[in-house]
Amino acid sequence: MSQTVDLKVLEKKAWRSVFQDGLWDIFLGLLLMAFGLSGWLDTLALNEGTRMGIYIGAEVLAMIVLFAGKRFITIPRMGRVKFGAERQKRRNIVRLLLFISVLVGLVMWFLGSSQISGEGGILSGTWFFPAVWVLNIIIVFGLGAYFLEYERLYVIGFLYAVVIPLNEVIKSTAKIDVAIYLFLVTGLIVVLMGLFYLLRFMRDYKPVSPDQG
Repeated sequence: MSQTVDLKVLEKKAWRSVFQDGLWDIFLGLLLMAFGLSGWLDTLALNEGTRMGIYIGAEVLAMIVLFAGKRFITIPRMGRVKFGAERQKRRNIVRLLLFISVLVGLVMWFLGSSQISGEGGILSGTWFFPAVWVLNIIIVFGLGAYFLEYERLYVIGFLYAVVIPLNEVIKSTAKIDVAIYLFLVTGLIVVLMGLFYLLRFMRDYKPVSPDQG
């Protein structure tokens, strides 16, 4: 019984270490900055294919940073861990949440670009899309933080959620659109937060040589 409890404690510690290195923070921050990059690209005299290619390239770069960081920084220090059925179930729930979130985003993009949301349409209200954005982020990031036991995701979710409604407030009062800058600044905050945890992780954990493992 004691051994079973000890194994569960060790597994929980290993599970939490997945996010201890700050790499997921950096990844999510880079994705947020990519939204700002997309808005900036829209202001340039580039064709749609070029803009989309650069945007996708930025997202791929964020993925490379995550996977390369795990491969060359985290694994040499923590090793590889295979989690039990309960942890795998939690991961699958989060994957489902992310899939639903992407579907919601695609539907909102379609509605936003269709006649349904045109002048006088049922979706033409100023606050409809910001409200859907916030609700989507709160549900996905909140449940993700809960099931993954990744507390910083609450903070990251708040930063994701606040950008669009804050921009709407600024637009309605100051008559300027600062969405590009809000995405870039909030994304940079998340990246810097991740770098803080990454540097602390690298300080506290040294690579384990093969003969030590």
